[in-house]
Amino acid sequence: MEHLDIIVYRKKELWLGILIKLAAITASVYGMYRSMKNMMSWTYFANLSNVFIDAALLLFLVTDMILLFSKGERVYKRNWQYIIKYMATISITLTFFIYLTILAPTSANGFVHAYLQNGAGSLCVHLITPVLAILDFILFDYRYQSNKLHVIFAVIPVLLYVAFVVIAAGLGLRWDTKYAPYNFLNFGAPTGWFGFDLSLMGSETLGVGVCYIIIALLVISLGIGRGYLVLKDRKQKRMRQKARKR
Repeated sequence: MEHLDIIVYRKKELWLGILIKLAAITASVYGMYRSMKNMMSWTYFANLSNVFIDAALLLFLVTDMILLFSKGERVYKRNWQYIIKYMATISITLTFFIYLTILAPTSANGFVHAYLQNGAGSLCVHLITPVLAILDFILFDYRYQSNKLHVIFAVIPVLLYVAFVVIAAGLGLRWDTKYAPYNFLNFGAPTGWFGFDLSLMGSETLGVGVCYIIIALLVISLGIGRGYLVLKDRKQKRMRQKARKR
């Protein structure tokens, strides 16, 4: 149930939210257009997370426009919408984090060019869209009525993606010689699910069993998810206090 003391949608907030969402979606679409090479590109988490966040942002963009022109009368965002947006934001945050800390630094083209390749399409899908989506969630999604158990939603994107990769590989799909799009998920490498041999680190594997990587990603997802909920709760509290003073 929405709290009436924070339900008022101000025009300035709606306009800013619309602009940020439009910019994020535009950057994402351009980046994917420049980066897509074939159908296999749709199996990469970066592209899937961009599609997910685009869908969530578009859903909220339409709602924002309805609110803007209806003056917010008897129109508001449902909590299920916020849950979808929350999961999409976690997904795109992981794309930002993994590319920044693992993929770009290990790119054969160098860290900077890893972002500037494909007409800066990589920059759009791995940096610009994620940053704008994160900013949008922190600034405008404080009406999301969550509880501590909602942090579980943060791990769903990772679990679904791992399940997809395992099933696809089991059906015979290969990414060059790998059993996954990324070396850190390549359970077909010598280290497999539970091995550990850093001397094997390279394009095929990080030298760490995939199970350990998945656990790390789940922990990171929970940490990010919890952090976003804390930030959201703090802003929600501030906005409620401001509303009551009016």
